[in-house]
Amino acid sequence: MNFAQARTNMVDGQIHTAGVVSPAILSAFENTPREIFVPEKTKDIAYSDKDVSISRTRFLMEPMIHAKIIQAIQPQSTDVALDIAVGTGYSSAILSTLVTTVVALEADQKQIDKAAKQWNSLSACNIVGMTGDLTKGVPEQAPFNIIIINGAVEHIPQALIDQLAEGGRLMTIVRKKGAHKGTVTLVQRSAENNFTTLPLFDAAVPLLPEFKVKEDFSF
Repeated sequence: MNFAQARTNMVDGQIHTAGVVSPAILSAFENTPREIFVPEKTKDIAYSDKDVSISRTRFLMEPMIHAKIIQAIQPQSTDVALDIAVGTGYSSAILSTLVTTVVALEADQKQIDKAAKQWNSLSACNIVGMTGDLTKGVPEQAPFNIIIINGAVEHIPQALIDQLAEGGRLMTIVRKKGAHKGTVTLVQRSAENNFTTLPLFDAAVPLLPEFKVKEDFSF
């Protein structure tokens, strides 16, 4: 398979036509080899217009949705980004071309080690892989200019919102319990304790189990 041509087709046919016009973002998707971040058995569908499963709980988001999210969060070259639930590291590789530093957070060290191999192969030296509770973020590295949660959530933890810098933006897909689709949602911090929440567009993205609302049990 000609993966370079597949990347071009993905950008021209899925991303650009969906209204993503930032040259930097289009270049990031065209020059980051998506196929090295998926299992061998799914390389032939790496550039399809759907989510691609990479493990039981992780996936690469549909390219069009992923690119629209990044354009909406408006990354700047001076930004420090927190990328949550990075899986094999593709999302962090994309961000690394758009910001000054990416803190990539996963729950499992083995997953981060695998991702780091791919980042190294791309000479993406501005990504710092870290492990921990995804819902708690990385407070010791805060504040962050942008935070992206790579999947649907039933709630946005306050601990993550609190890690936004002034002017910082958080983006994820909020999906109500039991719903099939969610809403891409932007949270922005305009002052120390002043936050605005803006729903942007609907998206059917898998739910991250770490961000399920815990049920209360009564006896």
